[in-house]
Amino acid sequence: MADATGEPGWLADRRAHAFDLFEKLEDPDPKGEEWRYVDVRGFDFSRFQPPRVSPEAPKLDPALQAKGVIYVDFATAAREHPDLLREHFFTEVPVDEHRFTALHGAFHSDGLLIYVPRQVEVELPLEALRRVSSGGSVFPHTTIVVEEQASLTFVDRFASDESPQPALCASVVEVTAGRGATVNYISLQEWGRSVHHFQTQRFTGHRDATVRSLAVNLGSAFARTQVESVLSGEGSFSEMLGLYFADTNQHFAQRTLQSHNAPHATSDLLYKGALKERSRSEYSGLIKVLKGAQGTDAYQANRNLVLSEEALARSIPQLEIEANEVRCTHGATVSPVEDEHLFYLMSRGIDRVTAQKLVVFGFFRDVLDRIRVERVRDELSAAISAKVEGAQRLEVAV
Repeated sequence: MADATGEPGWLADRRAHAFDLFEKLEDPDPKGEEWRYVDVRGFDFSRFQPPRVSPEAPKLDPALQAKGVIYVDFATAAREHPDLLREHFFTEVPVDEHRFTALHGAFHSDGLLIYVPRQVEVELPLEALRRVSSGGSVFPHTTIVVEEQASLTFVDRFASDESPQPALCASVVEVTAGRGATVNYISLQEWGRSVHHFQTQRFTGHRDATVRSLAVNLGSAFARTQVESVLSGEGSFSEMLGLYFADTNQHFAQRTLQSHNAPHATSDLLYKGALKERSRSEYSGLIKVLKGAQGTDAYQANRNLVLSEEALARSIPQLEIEANEVRCTHGATVSPVEDEHLFYLMSRGIDRVTAQKLVVFGFFRDVLDRIRVERVRDELSAAISAKVEGAQRLEVAV
């Protein structure tokens, strides 16, 4: 059964339940670990217009369609693949995670369902572009299911023009990698400076699966990105990369979770950020090893490069271990650019901006080198250059 909007009844019921949760849930506590230093109490949701998104069905190579690959918007999925959508939509991320996931559950728009059948390799990356209008809101949802021994690379882009009117994005990404599957997910956040961005990503890796994620934050007035990797199968592997560069008065917050739920799984996290002018960032990361997850190998590192005296970076790495045969390491640094490094470069005839650029690129190099999509790597290099060179951007109150 479908309601007046054309959605199936079960989906409309979930929207109503999510909105009920949104009205009942309290704002996240800035004193708690997950939202520490991020105070969104009193966030004025009334400033943003409801979503007005009419997504077109994504284009897919007919050869992939013939192999059973599905890449469709939610409206198409509800008509043509209702069982698949119902089985996987909003199952990895709880709708009551916090007020923004509940709001997303009520108003989700611009949704995509990607499904790759067993032993099918999608060689070229699939991509999506999310947009938001001035003063508007958007609630993109990405559900990815990659079956046993299959592979996929997906690039999720978030971009908008500059505008003095505030806009809101509350996004959810849920990825399931079957036994022996490989999934590469890239999120590129390059919103205009009027956008407030909230995103929750959760990746589940089953036995011997490989899941790689890259979370990039360059735009928006404020962005909070929560990235969680759940290693539920023995021998699974997770690589979590993060790159952020804040300037003017931008504020970026990252929360990560490496959840080891099965033995002999490996996770490797590297988040790096640069800050200039009056920007600030927070990173909070947890390695969680459940009882019975023996043989865990987990690494977590957050590095921050501060390019001005007014910029501020905070980092809180954490461990929670219930098994006794594990190897877990974590570390965090917040460092300014050393004047002697710049002096050394400038003494060889290099101007100050170029010297700073060389230092920043050297800092980001180990993240950039691990990005497997060359086009994305080149785009990020260009964006980093523009940030260092100090391209003037619109400042919006957070």
